[in-house]
Amino acid sequence: MSAKRLLADASGSVADLGVLLPIAAALILINGLDAATVLVGVGTLYLAAGLYFRVPVPVQPIKAAAAIAIARELPPETIGAAAITLGAVLVILGATGATRFISRAFSTPIVRGLQLGVGLILTKTAFTLAGGASNSGGLLAAATIAIVLTVGSRWRETVPLAALVVIGAAIYGAATGDGTSSIGFGLWAPHLNTGAFNASVLMSAITLLVIPQIPLTLGNAVVAVVDLEHRYFPLNSRKVSPAAVSISSGLANMTVGALGGMPMCHGSGGLTAHYRAGAETYRMNVVIGGFFLACGLFAGPSALALFQVIPAPVLAGFLAFTGLFHSSLATELRGFDLAVAVCIGLLGLLTTNLAIGLAVGLLLYWPHRYVADRHSPAKANI
Repeated sequence: MSAKRLLADASGSVADLGVLLPIAAALILINGLDAATVLVGVGTLYLAAGLYFRVPVPVQPIKAAAAIAIARELPPETIGAAAITLGAVLVILGATGATRFISRAFSTPIVRGLQLGVGLILTKTAFTLAGGASNSGGLLAAATIAIVLTVGSRWRETVPLAALVVIGAAIYGAATGDGTSSIGFGLWAPHLNTGAFNASVLMSAITLLVIPQIPLTLGNAVVAVVDLEHRYFPLNSRKVSPAAVSISSGLANMTVGALGGMPMCHGSGGLTAHYRAGAETYRMNVVIGGFFLACGLFAGPSALALFQVIPAPVLAGFLAFTGLFHSSLATELRGFDLAVAVCIGLLGLLTTNLAIGLAVGLLLYWPHRYVADRHSPAKANI
């Protein structure tokens, strides 16, 4: 292995931190997830996925559920129950081969509408995290960071550099201000998230988090990521299939949910970010996975301080960037499809429950699609 290839993999490994870190930090600081467990979960999935699939594989928070959980300040028990339930669904769908069939029910307008809802909720959460209307300085800092990252995203290769500069500056400021003094050595002490197995908690998790997350996970983190893996790495992606990717995410979520970690998936956007930034082999996963795993295992109780060194306006800027990016995905739609997506997104924002938007979107889209297909010229000529 050449030094150039290793450097490329190392560069590509940090490309998605701008999405991973702020959402993980928000779930830790706002929702009370255990920081060390989050780091161990992320690191383990990065390592396991890379070593099994033998190609670069992304690891991201599941955004729809994360956005709702952050906005509603849901407790770790509910988030864990959602991870366990979603994981079980993904394992069953993957093991039975139903993943690809069911994913077809979630058309592009439905998925884009859910992504718009996620984006709007994240942007709203970023506003609150920056201090709201009463904190003009925090809002200005967050907006500046979001603009820098948005401009940088026009050239994907510069995004990780922009993200590292911003995060590096924040960490430097914390270090020079003695903001890192609470970081120390301590072994990870796992605990069973017993509250996640309560029947009422499970029902709440399914209604609020799991239902709106399933179409996004199937569309963006299973089918789409498989397509991109075979496009980017055609010679080495033989093990990458919808069933295998679904089972990988499912097993990971069942495990982290039981331990109180962060729900995760293999998002296709993360794969493109890694690839565009230089990742060429599965060693990318080893680099970033090993780093996160080591931090989680050996930072112990002080792992929370690793996230607290990044000021809230900085996290808000990254969240706003992520929200704007997801919202912009709906701009590819036109006409009725766009109207459906906007309806789903606005309902998700107003209710902070994307399941409501999903139900309305399905009721709007599929009857219209059925009527349109029945009256299309191709059907008429049969």
